[in-house]
Amino acid sequence: MNEILKYYITAFENRTHSLKKKGLLIEKPWALIDQENEIQKLIFKQDKGLILSKNGKVTEGHWEYYPEAKSLLIDRGTDKLLLNEQYIDENVIILKKDGTDNEFFALSNENTIPDYNIPKYLESLKCQEYGISQQILLNGNILQIYDMQGVMHLTAAIGNKVELLDDKYSLLPLNEGSYISKSKEYTYYIKEGTLTKVKRNVVQKSIDGDSFEIEGGDLNEEKWNLNRKITVNGVPVDKQRITSERKTIYELKNSLIINIRFSREYAISNGSTIRIEQSGKKIRKGDRIVYSEPISPLPDGHYKISGRLKWIKVKNNTIQ
Repeated sequence: MNEILKYYITAFENRTHSLKKKGLLIEKPWALIDQENEIQKLIFKQDKGLILSKNGKVTEGHWEYYPEAKSLLIDRGTDKLLLNEQYIDENVIILKKDGTDNEFFALSNENTIPDYNIPKYLESLKCQEYGISQQILLNGNILQIYDMQGVMHLTAAIGNKVELLDDKYSLLPLNEGSYISKSKEYTYYIKEGTLTKVKRNVVQKSIDGDSFEIEGGDLNEEKWNLNRKITVNGVPVDKQRITSERKTIYELKNSLIINIRFSREYAISNGSTIRIEQSGKKIRKGDRIVYSEPISPLPDGHYKISGRLKWIKVKNNTIQ
């Protein structure tokens, strides 16, 4: 928690109030989550009295504010703490123990932050302050894109600063590379702390039931997917071939689509069922028969496609 608080103190160093304005402090139900992860409640009285409550047990103490040092002295009866102002508003007070670099006390106003989630509150302030758009990633982390005020499309945010947080709002290292959204709809590319590219993905399932993404893909014009990347959960694949539930065959090299074929089944005039891997929507010369039933391989000859006027010539299981 100390590192999280230190991060937000830096982010808001120019917008903090001061306890000189005592109305921010007095007669409000402040809550502190202590080192035992228990809630201690504090009420600062106008007469410098201090009421402390923990697990229903109430004690009394005193407080004093020293404006020249921007410090708050809290006498809890059992100990005294000298705390220096770090961040103050009507909902959150963050104080640092005097003489330390990284020992903070954070109080939340119980009336306005009933869940006591100070990082969540501060994060919402940061998003407003810097026009941040939050993108939830597949692993649950949060990709934050700065300066998104008035930006309608993510592609318009290319070059904007980005940060990575976990679901507890701790800042994480931002490695260069790609990040995929929770919905798998978008892939974000990051370099040197900025957004360099956004790809909108087509998400499909394979005939094996596994989900995969085509970066910048198109479901309606399959041939446009040529030379695009296929990933699984945002990770490149080492397969040479993936067949979708729609019976589209993607042939791959280094996760890139190098060829697209279509698997189609037909009944033919001799009563057999055949499956052809086609280079297009229609049967063409050079397409191969990869399956036939009940006779396999299908004997060379001429066959009529049932329900159509089209005849095909077959030699060595290849359309002539």
